[in-house]
Amino acid sequence: MSAWRHAFGIIRAHPRSFLSSLAFYIAFYLLALAPGLINRAIFDSLSGRAPAGVNIWSLVGLMVGLEFGRFGLLYGGGVLFNLFRYSGEALLKWNMLAWLATAPGPRVLPGSPGEAVSRFRDDTLEAVGLATILIVSPQVFTGAIGFAIMLRINALITLVVVVPLLATVALTYLLTRRIQHYRRNAREATAAVTSFIGETFAAIQSIKLAAAERRIGGRLMALNDHRRRASIRDLMFTSVMAFLNTNIAAVGAGFVLLLAAQSMRRGDFTVGDFTLFATYLVLVSATPNMVGQILAQERQAGVSIGRMRALVDGAPPMQLVEAGYRTPTPPPAPASRTDRLETLTVRGLTRLYPGSGRGVSDIDLTLRRGGFTVITGRVGSGKTTLVRALLGLIPSDAGEIAWNGTVVADPATFMTPPRSAYTAQAPKLFSETLRDNILMGEAASDEMLAAAVELAVFHDDLAQFDLGLATPVGTRGVTLSGGQVQRAAAARMFVREADLLIFDDISSALDVATEQALWRGLFAERRRTCLAVSHRREAFRRADEILLLDEGRVAARGTADQLRATSELFRAIWSHND
Repeated sequence: MSAWRHAFGIIRAHPRSFLSSLAFYIAFYLLALAPGLINRAIFDSLSGRAPAGVNIWSLVGLMVGLEFGRFGLLYGGGVLFNLFRYSGEALLKWNMLAWLATAPGPRVLPGSPGEAVSRFRDDTLEAVGLATILIVSPQVFTGAIGFAIMLRINALITLVVVVPLLATVALTYLLTRRIQHYRRNAREATAAVTSFIGETFAAIQSIKLAAAERRIGGRLMALNDHRRRASIRDLMFTSVMAFLNTNIAAVGAGFVLLLAAQSMRRGDFTVGDFTLFATYLVLVSATPNMVGQILAQERQAGVSIGRMRALVDGAPPMQLVEAGYRTPTPPPAPASRTDRLETLTVRGLTRLYPGSGRGVSDIDLTLRRGGFTVITGRVGSGKTTLVRALLGLIPSDAGEIAWNGTVVADPATFMTPPRSAYTAQAPKLFSETLRDNILMGEAASDEMLAAAVELAVFHDDLAQFDLGLATPVGTRGVTLSGGQVQRAAAARMFVREADLLIFDDISSALDVATEQALWRGLFAERRRTCLAVSHRREAFRRADEILLLDEGRVAARGTADQLRATSELFRAIWSHND
């Protein structure tokens, strides 16, 4: 039922294009009944049973006119059909993207980015297919009308058609679970190939350095072979179903023709009746085929909708087909002093990863305006987990975050510019220019952009690029060094002029002189609050407070001098940076 609810949701979102195309196809299929009646009249006329006032030429002219009319209806209906289909796909894609971008709470993909692309590309098409098949479903009613006309002419011959129809519908219904199984396997195999290709392009340098081209190629071949087998099973099963739907009806058509021949010998069946039956057999035999297609499409759409709903986990039941296109908007800028950061308080923040039990537990932290706090500790002590839980990038298990004394209900949407800005340990860049990567659509002036580049100590590097800020960075910033990627991401953070700046090991790829210049620039203007994950002495020396994490808990806190005097663990970290 979920598949049908979503199909009707798509129709409600685009009723005009659906109803218009449906009207064209209804007219097209109804006119498909006329050729059979005209053929019957033509052959009855030729055999001497023509009604008064009707001759061969008038019937032929009517037939030609009808065929031209049907062609026009088919063309117009096809245009509207595609308009509805593409609009439905756009609706599904936009609603998934809008939920991932703007929904409350952390948004975590259920699989790899490549698999997400597969759900956007393939599953949306499959889900819309159930709504679009309703547009061409009127041929079922055309077949039913044709069946009724045939029934009035000769009931015995006509009733033979019922047997293959019922057999086809029953067979398709019994095999629907197998349809779901093969379609799900094919989708998952396709997503695995897409994901692996994306990861291969992103890690091409690592592959070359490890001389792993042959092994990577072998892995891709194995994934493609698995995809081939899964796709063939899905395609073969679908084709066999279509074959049975078509040919079971054809068997019934054969019986009809045999019975008609006997009736014609007895004189119970005219030549015109025979031509009408021969014409309508195509319409009537299409009925079980269409019913089978609808049942199969419902199962296949159900698989795709389930995959898309997994991508928008936590969304309302009908989020995928919510009508209207909402453009994501950032939170409003601080309108008063009460919204500007004065104090950020964290109490009892806990995030433990299922299975391993690792993470952070019972973290207390207070940040004051203009202060500089450093989080440090050994590898795996929970530094990045703490920052990501604070920002709402991952869900927390317990704890409370308060901005100026007001509890933050949803850190994922609250801890964003202009309140907070973040640079990750491994920043992500797009295959665009430096300007686009820094601004990311931000309406910043040239002066603001220049100040952000200066603060990120990126101006000297920028002067060496022939195209300056118009320099393309390549896939994930492949044309830049690690330090340049970090500083481009830092400039992206600075240009947003947020109250709270959060760094995750931003200086790990910087030389000493560049790192000192970065911290000097930041501390020249103590109007912003900084929280930095670092293990560098330059950061320790400038910190108002250092939180030392050990196995996910705060082992000690204080200034660098205090911790060097009291903590053996901190002394080891300090010595490691000699």
